Amino acid sequence: MNLRNILVLIISFSLGFILYAQDDVTEEASSDTTETMDESMGDDMSMEEELLEYEEEESASALDGFSAGFTGSVGFVNGEYITNTPVGGSLIITTPYGFDLGGLGRFNVSLAFGSYSGQSEDGLGVVEDINPVAMGLGGNLTLAKLVFAEGHGGLVGDGMGIRGFAGVSLERIMKKSLGLPVNILVGGEGFISTELLDGGEKSFWGGLGVRLDYSF
Repeated sequence: MNLRNILVLIISFSLGFILYAQDDVTEEASSDTTETMDESMGDDMSMEEELLEYEEEESASALDGFSAGFTGSVGFVNGEYITNTPVGGSLIITTPYGFDLGGLGRFNVSLAFGSYSGQSEDGLGVVEDINPVAMGLGGNLTLAKLVFAEGHGGLVGDGMGIRGFAGVSLERIMKKSLGLPVNILVGGEGFISTELLDGGEKSFWGGLGVRLDYSF
């Protein structure tokens, strides 16, 4: 074998080794790039998951579980002291706080704020306007998502008193069937006061009430 052939073999071997080394470097670089991309994608996904969890926590409203309802009533029953049965309405704030009663239903704590207007007559036949305000703390109970009852104790007029409302809940139709965030209740609303006016007599009144509840 002459010198020329030896040089050709040496050059060929060297070129092959160089190409092989370059392939290894390229594969290692590609592998490192892939791992880096995978790690970056993993970090991005982790950050997205954390962001979604944060957004879900933020989206949970502080009013979840609360509901607000307005009851309008027209009175047709009253005590002797009242000559013109008061009419008006009450705002009811129902809280998520309460307790379950097994298969019977659930009791929830609620607040009531109402304003009504009517007329009364004293022993001398003097007729005067009365505008009793009702404020109280109590709760409500729904049985089988159909029969509804609630009561509040507090201020009615210028004296202590109680407010009650009982009737039928249309929750199965409004929420379950129609998927609406509101509920309608129809029934009777009544009030008892130890003193409707300052220095006045104790009395009572009641009538038909319709309530619209909105759940947050």
